[in-house]
Amino acid sequence: MIGIPPFPTSFLLLQQEGYLIRSCLATGLTELRGAHVHNKGSVYAALFNLSVGTERMLKATIIIDHMLKNKLSVPTRRQLMDYGHDIHGLYNSCVIIASAEPQKLQRLTDLDASTREIVGLLNDFAQTTRYHNLDALSSASSGKDPLEHWNEILLTILRSDVSSRRTKKIVAYAAAKASVISDSTTTVMHGFDRQALTTEQALTLPGLHDEALKHAVLYLMKFLSPIRDLISDLTHKAYTLGLPVPPFPQMQEFLDWISDDRAYVLRKRRWP
Repeated sequence: MIGIPPFPTSFLLLQQEGYLIRSCLATGLTELRGAHVHNKGSVYAALFNLSVGTERMLKATIIIDHMLKNKLSVPTRRQLMDYGHDIHGLYNSCVIIASAEPQKLQRLTDLDASTREIVGLLNDFAQTTRYHNLDALSSASSGKDPLEHWNEILLTILRSDVSSRRTKKIVAYAAAKASVISDSTTTVMHGFDRQALTTEQALTLPGLHDEALKHAVLYLMKFLSPIRDLISDLTHKAYTLGLPVPPFPQMQEFLDWISDDRAYVLRKRRWP
């Protein structure tokens, strides 16, 4: 029986990276879907995992493209470090790569406004604002609070993607509950903007956030899906190199659960 030749180190390391990317993105999307005003920790967990997963997905795409164009040599550590954690810069590099491939990527400026804001938040969080709480304790110039930024995004999505009928129903239901318990309840809570909440607001916001979050996840899926397709186009070229074993795995197989199907995404709460 003829054995399979050993897989190269590049294949094994990128395979491990694929598992990492899959885990980060799936965890991030799941955390995001349940991250309302009374569950702020999940907002941070989502931003951390999504920023790391997106950054590494883009870097893996750049590495594989570099290998294909440079006789399977990989970028130097210095070349990768020059990107830092700049998701915008990494995405722009992938837009250039995609210009020569069947799968094209929209330029950042051509993405819809909500997608740009979400990607901008991930970019800021990846580079600086993940330390906002600690930095703000000792410095006045610590960048925009990621929770405040996220709150602005949710408000925009509520206005643009959630029907006024649905919003009014949530508000009315919360107001009725608040009225029933008002004589026996004291509310000591704060919103994403650090402003004190009334009892009615504390009861209303989780429902409103739940409606906005499903659309926020859809925006992210629409952003990630073309990147998945680009990395699929690139990794399929492994079969054209005439090698006994491929130099990199089919990275899209780690991302086959990413979908921009509207009905599917809006009803789903856990990934993959």
